[in-house]
Amino acid sequence: MLNQIQKILKENNILSHRNTGITIATVENMQKGFLLAENIFTRLVDTKTVLYLSGGSTPKELYKRFATAEQITPGAVGMVDERYGEKFHEKSNETMIRETGFFRYLQMRDIPFYPILQGKKREATAQVYDQQVRSLHATFQKSIALLGIGLDGHTASLAPNRTDFQNPMFSDAQKHLFVSEFADLNSFYGERVGMTFLGLSMLDFFVVLAFGSEKQNVITLLFENGPEEQLPARFFKRPDIAPKTILITDQKI
Repeated sequence: MLNQIQKILKENNILSHRNTGITIATVENMQKGFLLAENIFTRLVDTKTVLYLSGGSTPKELYKRFATAEQITPGAVGMVDERYGEKFHEKSNETMIRETGFFRYLQMRDIPFYPILQGKKREATAQVYDQQVRSLHATFQKSIALLGIGLDGHTASLAPNRTDFQNPMFSDAQKHLFVSEFADLNSFYGERVGMTFLGLSMLDFFVVLAFGSEKQNVITLLFENGPEEQLPARFFKRPDIAPKTILITDQKI
């Protein structure tokens, strides 16, 4: 896919370079970043691809573009992570994606969507979706995920360890899982279900978005040495992950 990415960058006159193996695409502003990301997904995603979506305000704008353009044609759509609760609760990623109109487009094209929330307990929800992800990997030839980076360095539901919270997703007992869960009720994370480092590592390509001056510090920390448990976005610079990652940003790296 890297050859296709380089072709798209060249066609759009986007400056890019490599940093620890990650392709860094530097754009003038967020809107141009969305345009580039939309171009990449439209070109790379086809009926042999499962597309994985994440939450957050930045991806939300891209889902709106997908719904309006009506050009993207995945074989199936899944989710990277979710805020646990009742199905379609007001803070769920699924609700956010539905509000963009993207689900309506998928239904119109008869493209299957696989949500995380199924009305089960949190632990059972993670177990069921772990099997769903494994099944999708067995069914489709390619997998591509859209992700962001939080100010604290989290990506998806991979929340960093703190003095008052140790994310069980990083524990030896859960390292074999593709999807896991946790409850961090003393922070904004709350209850989450999402892909583990192992689950993410099985995907074929990552498009990571990070816009705004407030992201400059965390992007800088990403490329510094340190444990992933303290800054989970360092996952992207693993030797086996970096070559299949493009970071689109309006910040200097």
